[in-house]
Amino acid sequence: MAMTTTPSSGEPDAHGSDGDQRGSPRADGRLRRVWERRASRLAVGVVAAAVALTAAAVALAQGIGTFRDVPDNDYARDSVQWAVQNGITFGCLDGTYFCPDRPVNRAQSVTFLYRYQNNVISSLENRIRALESGSVQTPDQNAGFGNQPTPTTVPLRQFTTRATQHQTRSFNIAAGIYTAVFTLEATKAADAHNQDTDADLEPVTLIQVEYRENSSSSWKTYAVSTLNLGGTGGGTLPTAAALFQQAPASGTVDVEIANVPGRLPTSGQMRVSAYMADNTVTPNDADSDPDRTTRYDFSWGIILTEKRS
Repeated sequence: MAMTTTPSSGEPDAHGSDGDQRGSPRADGRLRRVWERRASRLAVGVVAAAVALTAAAVALAQGIGTFRDVPDNDYARDSVQWAVQNGITFGCLDGTYFCPDRPVNRAQSVTFLYRYQNNVISSLENRIRALESGSVQTPDQNAGFGNQPTPTTVPLRQFTTRATQHQTRSFNIAAGIYTAVFTLEATKAADAHNQDTDADLEPVTLIQVEYRENSSSSWKTYAVSTLNLGGTGGGTLPTAAALFQQAPASGTVDVEIANVPGRLPTSGQMRVSAYMADNTVTPNDADSDPDRTTRYDFSWGIILTEKRS
């Protein structure tokens, strides 16, 4: 007895066109191969695009130390950024997450220590050796602990940070003399600021860099008193024609970083504040000093670059 087979549900009986079941096997085979090649190329293209997008996201996260699960206001943000920029960690999952609450195992612990030794400690040791041998490039070729005029390319240390008027930034900088520049970009002119709900304008009179030490709650300015806009000895405040300003107006100023009174400490927090004339900010206070306002919108940046004498 002859037996017949029935095609599976949804599968055509043959591959001819328009329901014609008399299609040529040779033509059907060529058609299948063409579609298979096209489907393969499409799949490869989709995978390549996904890989490229993921790689771009990972490069961005790993380049500046920002991750989806570490927001700007997270207390560990600056520490995470430092660890990434020093090559100690590269995030988790697809590289755009940090996984701050995930436990660290023994293998990961020693890996972090190994990277810290290679990327941070070793570079400092090499720098000390270069200084002790007198091989650091200076205006005086014989300067240093030794008298060997062999120049080297030890890079200058640099600290750069940016934020808005509502944010503070942690810093950890090696002691020394640094050239500094302070930049600010406002959303409106300083003399067009209205602090309250009435029509009178209460213009901003001073914008300055402030810092506080880790062991203190008070904000200070004397160690960076030259980094300000407006006020006594300050630069030009942002105007409608020039919302971007910097201090000093040209060049840089020197800032000494040291853990002694009257100097910018080696670690702490930094912010930039806008001030208005006394008692233009309500409620009125008892002193005669300018009053700080957080309603004047701006973004700021600080660049400190090691200075070699």
